[in-house]
Amino acid sequence: MDRNRRTLVWIWLATTAVVAGVALLLYRSATRTPDLAGRTDPAVIWEDPTALFTDPGILGTAVEMQVTEAVRSCMAERGQDFRGPAVAEDIYAILDPSRDGYGIAAGGDTPRPTLGSGGPSVDERPAYEIALYGAPLDAEGGGDGGCAAIGYQTLAAAVDGLENLPYPIDQLEADALSDPVYVAALDAWAACMAERGYTAASPDDLLERQRASLAAVGGDAARSLGVEELRIAADDFACRNRTLDPATRTVAERLAPEFVARNRAQLETLIPQAGRPELPSGLGSGDVQVTLIWSSKADLDLMVTDPALDEVFYNNRTVASGGTLDRDANFPCNSDSSSPAAENIFWPTGQAPEGSYTATVVFTSDCLGEGSQTFDLIVQVGGTVVHQQRHTLATQGERFSFDFTVGSR
Repeated sequence: MDRNRRTLVWIWLATTAVVAGVALLLYRSATRTPDLAGRTDPAVIWEDPTALFTDPGILGTAVEMQVTEAVRSCMAERGQDFRGPAVAEDIYAILDPSRDGYGIAAGGDTPRPTLGSGGPSVDERPAYEIALYGAPLDAEGGGDGGCAAIGYQTLAAAVDGLENLPYPIDQLEADALSDPVYVAALDAWAACMAERGYTAASPDDLLERQRASLAAVGGDAARSLGVEELRIAADDFACRNRTLDPATRTVAERLAPEFVARNRAQLETLIPQAGRPELPSGLGSGDVQVTLIWSSKADLDLMVTDPALDEVFYNNRTVASGGTLDRDANFPCNSDSSSPAAENIFWPTGQAPEGSYTATVVFTSDCLGEGSQTFDLIVQVGGTVVHQQRHTLATQGERFSFDFTVGSR
């Protein structure tokens, strides 16, 4: 990637996550945009962990995609086509040092979001807003939060998971900044800048100095600072290209694979790997099919609650509405279940009652002390997948639940 077309902040996960959440609620009239919209697919980290450094916002992109998918699934259940948050077509074109400096005093020629086609008409908008927000935007009071509330819950869970990684993001940044290769490169960068007439220990020093200078002036002085900022940024990035960028690549090759390996279970929850397991043969299907798949000897249990609050699970394999558990796995612990293990609950065609359902996965026993368990949960309604994501339960007794609807509410 051209250095002049990279964002100026190294790790900006928290900012991206907040922006994704705000955009989710405030996005009203624009139409659908591509999920990635020119950004890197987060799944690339499984093949190239150094993408965490070359694309610093990649985890933020993963959070946004998960939030968008959660809201999109919820909206689909309510008969609406969710448009998604508006994003720039090429996020790396937002700031170009030669044109925009740091985007502080010099400003930035930020590209307009690229919008797709479609979206509700004026007449359809109230129903869309009720589904998304729980009430029309111009109505007094509020509703139940709608699908946007589901999005915020997903956002909170994703950010919480990233804040509690075994190898934390903050530690990765600290390790990178203290790496001898990077420390030496920072000294080389300072020397490079000194040759150009600047005294600064790091690029952050330049940014803070520019912000402080801008806060103290206005009018013509501020415009003059904008011109100066272009020159400083151009020199800064020329020196980074010679010193810090090669060091960052070296440090990334050293640290990124360890970060991905140590956090694999948690990252798989956020960024599913390509090639998820296909559904085993012989499983029952119909109006509703809920399938749990995992690859260990641990005992996980699947249960689904129907609109009458009857629960299908290993000790109640059939309920009055027609729901049936036709595949159970890994009980008792010494059983020789096939790998991957699978459990399946379904309602035959024409039998599933309309209403709200809840699919729940329970981490019943780790059996051979295998620790946290990562699994795939696939929910199909009328043959359409409404949920297919990878999740992780850390300890015995933990549960994960997903709500879905059959028919109209």
